[in-house]
Amino acid sequence: MLDSAEHRDALDLFRDSLHQPPVPDRDWPELSPSLEPGRVRGALSEDQLIAMHQCVPTDLVVPGGERAPLSVHFRFAVRVGQTRRGAGTALMTAALRDTPEPLAMLRPSEGGIYGRFGFGVATRCRDLVIDRRRAVLAAEVPPGGHSYVPAPGEIAGLCDEIYGRTRSRPGSIGRWPWYEQLMNHELTTAGLFSRFVVHDGPDGPDGIVRYSVRGTSAGGTARTVLEVDEMHARTPQAWLGLWQFLLGVELVDEIRLRTRPLDEPVEWLFTDPRVCRVTEVRDEMWLRLVDVPAALRARRYPDGAGIAIDVHDPLLSDNSGRYLVGADEVRRTRGPAQLALSVSALAAIYLGGVRPSALATAGAVTVLDPKALPTADRLFRAAEEPWCGTYV
Repeated sequence: MLDSAEHRDALDLFRDSLHQPPVPDRDWPELSPSLEPGRVRGALSEDQLIAMHQCVPTDLVVPGGERAPLSVHFRFAVRVGQTRRGAGTALMTAALRDTPEPLAMLRPSEGGIYGRFGFGVATRCRDLVIDRRRAVLAAEVPPGGHSYVPAPGEIAGLCDEIYGRTRSRPGSIGRWPWYEQLMNHELTTAGLFSRFVVHDGPDGPDGIVRYSVRGTSAGGTARTVLEVDEMHARTPQAWLGLWQFLLGVELVDEIRLRTRPLDEPVEWLFTDPRVCRVTEVRDEMWLRLVDVPAALRARRYPDGAGIAIDVHDPLLSDNSGRYLVGADEVRRTRGPAQLALSVSALAAIYLGGVRPSALATAGAVTVLDPKALPTADRLFRAAEEPWCGTYV
């Protein structure tokens, strides 16, 4: 474990892996709080730091509405020239074996390397572009209520407060005291100025959107783009109110949204759904069950028959075994398994983002009892599409 005096070198290593320069002196006071003591690991070779890894504790909303302890693997990098020598694998393996929380997650810059550590894609997201000049709300869209721009002095703490009120979707995670400061720093470094809009509901603020406006000249044509950096709403009325405010912002050619839920009904707001274009669908949260029985017990399952699954975990071998999963109990069993799957496939179905039957079609789930697939689909479904919405 690295001590606080080594944290800046670790962050510089991480930035270098992303082809970014070292942390300037003026930025260190803003960035240092995000490197929590006792949570930053390093690997050394001849007294040189060659790899770093950071994890921070929080909680995760799981199907049924409970909040399960979660470890977020937040920064992980190997120094340029030192890759593929085992340092990163050893560091990640040690971190997972020492993780006290039953669940772990990360948001990787590369997706192809994390399946071998037992992570699976648990949530996906999409990016959207809306032609603001052609966007006309459909006549049946109800009014969304009052939204307003808060005074600068009101913004501090408001994002955290409203996010906490709106956090109910499976996949959403708790944030840290330094999160807002870190996000503001990254946007400012990119030359963007954040604006905020708050929706005022019957019980106080119940929705918020953060956006920035910038100019582009793609294809030789100058355009003004309103980019939504994040949007959270507690109720459909709050969501509608925020959208109606955004569509009323003048001198904007496009509205762009990144990392939004797959089931967010943006297209259905408009008389012509084609004004809303999906530009990308991609993986978002990669999840890992560190303690399989504890993680399985943390979420709820619908009433009805249970299922016996055989889980294989080559990295954390104590997880391997057969489990009976159902609404009444989750426990190990010596009985015959009906489905067999890796711990990464179990992570993929855990929040309800993909059906076990879909993974069976793709070969990621082995079907030992064909009658078990409909039961597995029912057990692991979620009321809505899982989504994280936090950038870490």
